[in-house]
Amino acid sequence: MSEAQHEQDSIGRRGLLRRASTVAAGVAGAGVVGVAGATPAQAAAGDPVVQGATNVVDAATTLRNTGTRAALRLQSVQTYDGGGEVYAEPALQLMPSGTTLSNLAEAGSIGVDMKGNIWIVTSQRSAGDNERHVVHTTANSNRIVPLVPQRVLDTRYASSRGLVRETGYLDASGRLLAGRSISLRLTDHLYCADAVFGTLTVVQPTLGGFAQVYPFGTTRPTDFSSINFAPNQIVSNAFVCGIGSDPEASGPASDLISIYTNRTTHVILDITAAVVGAGRVNPRSAMPVRANRIDVGGKAAWE
Repeated sequence: MSEAQHEQDSIGRRGLLRRASTVAAGVAGAGVVGVAGATPAQAAAGDPVVQGATNVVDAATTLRNTGTRAALRLQSVQTYDGGGEVYAEPALQLMPSGTTLSNLAEAGSIGVDMKGNIWIVTSQRSAGDNERHVVHTTANSNRIVPLVPQRVLDTRYASSRGLVRETGYLDASGRLLAGRSISLRLTDHLYCADAVFGTLTVVQPTLGGFAQVYPFGTTRPTDFSSINFAPNQIVSNAFVCGIGSDPEASGPASDLISIYTNRTTHVILDITAAVVGAGRVNPRSAMPVRANRIDVGGKAAWE
């Protein structure tokens, strides 16, 4: 190699090294958020993405993978301590924009609207007429979580009452007085739940009547019943009830329900499931579930 060729080769290598400090390996991709004053980089197919600059592309970029591994891996190893919890730095951000995805978006497109909802296009029916859906998360939906069936109230036994309000609402035997409501806190099992499933049982009421389970903090509805009963019966009925909160409580303020009866009677309340969104269920109270709910294995007899 001549001296001139050697010098030219060295200059070329230095230029590549300088460029490597601002270039991410890979093909041209979607726009990267640019720094103030950055000049858009005109990227054609096969060109790299310039970090920290606005990348302008004329068409969608495809990462094609013929192997069994992921086509793209975004990894962030940075973490920080936040009051006893370890938080991971995000590896990916989708910039919020608009109220939904464009009606021209292709099937499989994902975006985030200005309210933080994640949208996905599930199918392309025709040009400009696609199927767009919101992805359900704890921010905009809830789920039913099965609980280990357990008794949370039995007024026949003082140790099984755990009531928020007890004085003046029970007789000497612990029975709920006619025309009174008692409130029950479920924070041993739930945290900021939306509703609870369970069974209400009345034990030997003095007269025939009805009982109600309703959300704490709401005006008691007068035109419904959770259970109807005759004198001296032991009878139960399933219920689903929304959960209220008490912002003025000295203890935990969430996860409260109320029970009313128009006849003096013992009441028993068991819970079997909860509806939660952003809230949680105490792991000790939840039924164990399969880690993989999609591949359940085997076939039902009727398939």
